[in-house]
Amino acid sequence: MSARGVKKRPLKGQKTRSQRAEVLFPVGRMLRYLKRDTHHFRIGAGAPVYAAAVIEYLTAEILELAGNAAQHNKKQRVTPRHILLAIANDEELHTLLKHVTIPAGGVLPRIHPELLGRKKGGKFPNTPVGSPAPVLPAISQPIKKPKVNNGPKASTSKPVIAGKVKKRIPTPVHLKPKLKAVRSKAKPLVNSTLNGPSGSKSTDALPDASGFTTLSEKKLFLGQKLTVVKGDIVKMAADAIVHPTSSNYHMGGEVGNALSNAGGKEFRQEIENLRSTHGDLDTAGAAICPGKKFPAKFVIHVNSPSWSTSNSTELLTKAVNNVFALADEKNLKTVAIPSIGSGHGGFPKQAAAQLILQAINAYFTKVTTSSLKQVYFVLYDTESINIYTSELAKLDA
Repeated sequence: MSARGVKKRPLKGQKTRSQRAEVLFPVGRMLRYLKRDTHHFRIGAGAPVYAAAVIEYLTAEILELAGNAAQHNKKQRVTPRHILLAIANDEELHTLLKHVTIPAGGVLPRIHPELLGRKKGGKFPNTPVGSPAPVLPAISQPIKKPKVNNGPKASTSKPVIAGKVKKRIPTPVHLKPKLKAVRSKAKPLVNSTLNGPSGSKSTDALPDASGFTTLSEKKLFLGQKLTVVKGDIVKMAADAIVHPTSSNYHMGGEVGNALSNAGGKEFRQEIENLRSTHGDLDTAGAAICPGKKFPAKFVIHVNSPSWSTSNSTELLTKAVNNVFALADEKNLKTVAIPSIGSGHGGFPKQAAAQLILQAINAYFTKVTTSSLKQVYFVLYDTESINIYTSELAKLDA
């Protein structure tokens, strides 16, 4: 009779293959399956150990992301839908498991950019033509002009994984040395400088951004990364750079001057072509043109609102949504953004940081199929760096 399904009693002083390899997944069963399905190959002693370690690592990674998705949706149990969202919004997992079907996981809508409606003024809704625009959630603490508050307190809740278990499941410590090679092959790393407050960490940087200092990073529940870096935004090797400007694409600001000097006559000609074809920008409107003579492929021009207007907070949120919707239309993966509104717009830096971060978090919550995976906040002055680092730590992801 087969002993499968029956728990065997280990002999005294004897360890299983899993215990000797310090993994939880059954190494002996992996070896049995390898011998059964690949009997015409030689099976090394380390093959089942490596296979069990890799599968255990992937399981922990998917469980952590699915638990974050369940917690964000205020669910007490991880469902197949949460697993589907976790895999679809992580670039590496989606590439690895793109041919895997998850039963009862549902589907993810994917709308081609050609089917999206386009309106004058740079408003690019990320919904099909004829459907109502998504309503963004209201900011938890409205910002008053006379006095800028410190924003909402950092959430103390932890991701809910399943049932009443509220402890976040980290990556097993004993697997990290063994799987370091797997992670290095999946995404090339670039050395970055740890120069942030306690609790912040240096993260993966762009291949051409080795000269930048990574100060802080926040990973949202669907896998998008928000990173605060210090450096010159024109030298950032992102897919697009955001340029806060006026309705007539004025290049007199700090970012505009840097782009004009780096791009030269060719870039200024692209702006003239954009002005003639697209027209003036409405307040909070956005438009895009190709980049010239600098690493970024595109430049997204956004008409930054003024703090003196009555609905300035709503307009700044709308401007951020238009910028990210335009980036999604072009299927961009990385975008570098300065502190919109805190320059000529007159927004207090802390108020602008709170509004921008909350608008980005709300956008990714509504648009679950966004192509954007990395957002860089490129700053240069100490005050803005401290504000964005602090507000990013408070952001409830």
